[in-house]
Amino acid sequence: MRCSGNYDVIVVGGGSAGIAAAIGAAQTGSKVLLIERNPYLGGEATHSNVNAYCGFYTRGSNPDLVVGGVGTMLRKQVESLGDSMSPVPSVTGNSLIPVNPETIKLAMDQMMTNSGADLLLHCHIIGARTENGKLVAVECFDDEGRFWIGGNSFIDASGESTLANFAGCEVVRGDENGNCQVSTLALRIDRVGPEADLTQPGMAKAIQSGRNAGIPYLDKDKGGLLHRAGKDGDLVVFLIPSFAHNNLSCRVLTEAEIDTRRQAHAYMEAFRRFMPGMENARLIQTGPKIGIREGRRTIGEYIITGEDVFSMKKSPDSVARCGWSPEIHKSTKVYDHYTKLPDNAYFDIPIGALKARDVSNLWCAGRTISTDHIAYGSVRVMGTGFATGHAAGIAAALAKNGCNGTRLVQEELLRQGALI
Repeated sequence: MRCSGNYDVIVVGGGSAGIAAAIGAAQTGSKVLLIERNPYLGGEATHSNVNAYCGFYTRGSNPDLVVGGVGTMLRKQVESLGDSMSPVPSVTGNSLIPVNPETIKLAMDQMMTNSGADLLLHCHIIGARTENGKLVAVECFDDEGRFWIGGNSFIDASGESTLANFAGCEVVRGDENGNCQVSTLALRIDRVGPEADLTQPGMAKAIQSGRNAGIPYLDKDKGGLLHRAGKDGDLVVFLIPSFAHNNLSCRVLTEAEIDTRRQAHAYMEAFRRFMPGMENARLIQTGPKIGIREGRRTIGEYIITGEDVFSMKKSPDSVARCGWSPEIHKSTKVYDHYTKLPDNAYFDIPIGALKARDVSNLWCAGRTISTDHIAYGSVRVMGTGFATGHAAGIAAALAKNGCNGTRLVQEELLRQGALI
């Protein structure tokens, strides 16, 4: 079996958390590898067409920035390519940053090249080797076969705690009953006229008319619109077709992909027939992959709770901030359950929430960090992923020399422009 090098830090997953972890670690002078199973970076922003970054700002009419560091670096890189990364207000009072997935792919390629970190795309993690409570290597697979890569510190930014699960860590999913947030397929639709009523009441009216006309598979009463883009705003991204899952097996996800694609075409028929301004609308893309809101979470040395979120808890060992209000999608029928934080409010993310409890040299970032079900509804967004990834990258890099001091991690985060 092939062997492929040895690294100070190995990061699994190339979404917002993973790229922030890899670049943050590389900026300490560490030898870093980022492993991504897809053919490009970006995670849900590029592979599931969730084309807006949430969580960079608090909510409110005059929001505060809570994510800097590598997140700011990406925004500058995208702007250098000619796209705007300015926030826009949503109907819920949040600030979103619309993104073009193709620009995000290129910007992240350039950032990784400039960072000096190594990158493997088309590379799947299929196992892990632990010795005396430490991870020593990950088993990988590509079209040439299986191989091992060794490392001193590891970061799980997979979104699904895949590495933590392989390493034998305790992981959890869903609420106290094991119920996960539903997954949703994103639809990119163009040729949408300016008169189209894309509000939730407008969508609900068209969907109900479709049901009355006998169109099947219209499960949701309404959906979410991410943003208008394209020439004259004629391109929109909808989040509507949803699927409830209780595991991430290929059998379950096969059913999810087939079911939500069928729903997508049904919603398109309803919109074309019953929403003025969408008579000539065209479905140009689904996915490419259904967006997984909730897989597994790793149990860490600290578990962020819903009480921490709503009390806007601050911590002396904070390494990141989160200003996103808990957003929990429980049903394929109802769009969401959303509890607003006060304007300009945020809570701290302590370093213990990033440190896996059961494996001494494994850190977590993005959706894999240690939370309960309510807090997960806040920290899972991509803006916060940049912040927790950046912190995990620096913590893992400094730990390679036996340094586990929170103060040193905080100092390096500040040196790299993070907000803590």
